[in-house]
Amino acid sequence: MKLITVVQQGFTLLELMIALALIGIGLTLGLPALQQTLLESRVNNAILSLNKDIITARSYAVSYETTVTLCHLNTSNECDNLWSNGYTGFIDENADQIFDSATDEKLFVRGAVSTGDILQFSDGNSLQYQFDGTISTTFAVSEIGTFRYCPGIDNAIYYSRAIIINQSGRPRPSSDIDNDSMDETSGDNDHIICN
Repeated sequence: MKLITVVQQGFTLLELMIALALIGIGLTLGLPALQQTLLESRVNNAILSLNKDIITARSYAVSYETTVTLCHLNTSNECDNLWSNGYTGFIDENADQIFDSATDEKLFVRGAVSTGDILQFSDGNSLQYQFDGTISTTFAVSEIGTFRYCPGIDNAIYYSRAIIINQSGRPRPSSDIDNDSMDETSGDNDHIICN
């Protein structure tokens, strides 16, 4: 008589239930950390991209001795303050903050920020670089303006970032000055808040 051996293929019901329970526990513990990492990455990428665009606009103004404007263009090709809807960097030959396709040239166009997120500029409708890389202003301050990026969540203050433009037109990213897990623009209590 011949013995027939059966080789088991697959899982038993008990093994499958244990595996699913372990996967469920792993997701429960790991998903919040993953969401936080993705949120931080989204905000950091937006800020780094904006910083790069500001540096590009300033460099282009200096290299080609022209005026470069950075702003959101409305349907009439005029600058407005709807930064969250995207922005454009363009050569602004007559420095009027209006894109005229006959004389001006677009350097880059960026789309809207993630749904619910906010991008604001404290100095209004546009950031405009002159031929020497400076920004014309009548204010005698060390900071010309601040770009604020806030994610659309309840505790956004912990994830918000900013880019500060100084008097010479140079940008610098915000940092956590006082080690309280919230970036500041200058002083210990100057946390980044979008309105």
